[in-house]
Amino acid sequence: MGRYDDLVFTIPKEFHKWYGFASPRGFFRGTTMMEKAKIYLDFTSVTNELVMEVPHCHHAVDEYIVLATADFNNFFDGFDAEIDIWLGEDPQRLELVTITQPAIIRIPPKLYHCPINFRRIGKPVLFSAMYCDGDWSKITPRVLEDGREEFMYDGAGIRRCVKDRSKECVYCGACFSEAMKEFAEKAKEDQEKGGQAPDLLKPYYDMAKLPRTGKYDKYVHFYKPEEHSDDRFLSPRAGFRGEEDMPESRLWTLLNIVQKECEVAEPHMHHAVEKYLFFTGSDVTHFFDFDAEIEIDIGEDPDHMETYTITEPTVIRIPANFWHGPVRFKRVGKPLNFMPFYPSGHYGRVVRDVKDGAPVYTYKGNDLPK
Repeated sequence: MGRYDDLVFTIPKEFHKWYGFASPRGFFRGTTMMEKAKIYLDFTSVTNELVMEVPHCHHAVDEYIVLATADFNNFFDGFDAEIDIWLGEDPQRLELVTITQPAIIRIPPKLYHCPINFRRIGKPVLFSAMYCDGDWSKITPRVLEDGREEFMYDGAGIRRCVKDRSKECVYCGACFSEAMKEFAEKAKEDQEKGGQAPDLLKPYYDMAKLPRTGKYDKYVHFYKPEEHSDDRFLSPRAGFRGEEDMPESRLWTLLNIVQKECEVAEPHMHHAVEKYLFFTGSDVTHFFDFDAEIEIDIGEDPDHMETYTITEPTVIRIPANFWHGPVRFKRVGKPLNFMPFYPSGHYGRVVRDVKDGAPVYTYKGNDLPK
């Protein structure tokens, strides 16, 4: 047992019955899997046309929805889908956004979003809802018979099984799949006949006929190819660099597809922000197709760190002021995804040098004056 075992979590295979989702999938369910974790996110491969969710919002934290190709080895050329999502401050007056290329959408607190209509899937699509807290929750409005509005709270920590309310929800997907399979088949049949929106979605497509303000477009960022010459990683690379890419965003993350044995990053720490490091397969449809051996050093003191070895999909939480690095990719049998998740609008780190026998700490960040 190591001192920091509680910071290292092997992502389990989540077998399920969700219609249109590849199984098993990778899911990191925040504090239910790691004490003190402050993120909650999935790696879901959508393989069939389907509709998800009803309009809802989150009370106090950001969520980021990633819609991209499921195969990270072909991130920019492999996207083949048409996806509609609705956004707005008023659930009765949402605006339609159509996604036809890899994108990340910021959902700030109290912004209503959904449904999401995966209306055409040519190739599997990554759907990842990155929720910036350890326990996912949502607020859904409904109008009562007397006209009053009520706001229903639902959360991962309190959700009950739809089929048996005496049991906790284990996210098996059985309730969703039965309804969605029937809906998806009917929707496809209706669209082939007349091209009309299915009844379930008609109110939302009717909203889309109203004048569009475009005020929520600022929350949608289309990934730009990051060409580079570092042969350790696949080029181009996909990344979302916080406020550089979207004002007021609180997330900085990269998809590094590691192709060869190498070493990444010098020992460093982050002064006020914790970070998460994900090591996964490079194709979300086959998330657990992982063939690598990785070492990383972690510790509160850069002179006394412990080494952890990774051989399967894993997430590591790096608390603020914890030293970590380098990351040594000792063996790479297949390309893998190395994804740092940094919940801040600017990325910064502290490194240590020794000069004249004394430690010197230097801050390096993209928020420094140019």
